[in-house]
Amino acid sequence: MHLNMPRRDVGTCSFAVGIEAGMYPVSEVETGYMDCSICAIYDGKRFYIGFSPSFEYPKTVVERVLEGEELGYMHDVFGSTAKGRKGAIGVLTNGRVYRDELEEYAVIMALTKIVSPEIYNK
Repeated sequence: MHLNMPRRDVGTCSFAVGIEAGMYPVSEVETGYMDCSICAIYDGKRFYIGFSPSFEYPKTVVERVLEGEELGYMHDVFGSTAKGRKGAIGVLTNGRVYRDELEEYAVIMALTKIVSPEIYNK
């Protein structure tokens, strides 16, 4: 994983936070790719990284993403709701999980070393 996030002074803030989602290669799945949300928290010195649960897109979606098409505009696959809170995962799970929940998990996972330093610093 490569963080393409500028390392600069966080100013008067304690942390800088970035959240993104994307596919990564997994040779054991049918399409060769899975998707997850990733959170990077930067305190001016160190990065704290967290990932959400991962899932596989349908083959046609993976092919189109690899060709450069953006998921949020695949209305023929996901309808018009993939750009909002619901996200593509909301469509794929029939409303059982929404994109913002995946992002929330990624943030919580990135926070583990920040909120539990006494355990990590043993």
